[in-house]
Amino acid sequence: MAKAAAMHPISVRFGREERSMLQILRARAAASKRTLSEQMKYYAHLGIVASDNPDLPLSFIEGLLEGAEESRAGLSVPYKWGVLK
Repeated sequence: MAKAAAMHPISVRFGREERSMLQILRARAAASKRTLSEQMKYYAHLGIVASDNPDLPLSFIEGLLEGAEESRAGLSVPYKWGVLK
């Protein structure tokens, strides 16, 4: 049985030239009620998905990820095909 890889924290340092990016990250993290670390993980995940699907707009990818989380939380409603009301 394979042993699961241990997760190790990594350090990210921002230089002087990246200060504006760090300010934007902090502001967006606060607006999203995330920590700076959580915001960076979110953007990394979004970047990986966007890289794997270059033909999809970023807003569409965000909507798909949000919909998947809502479905996992039990908030989805089955669609009734062919039924108009």
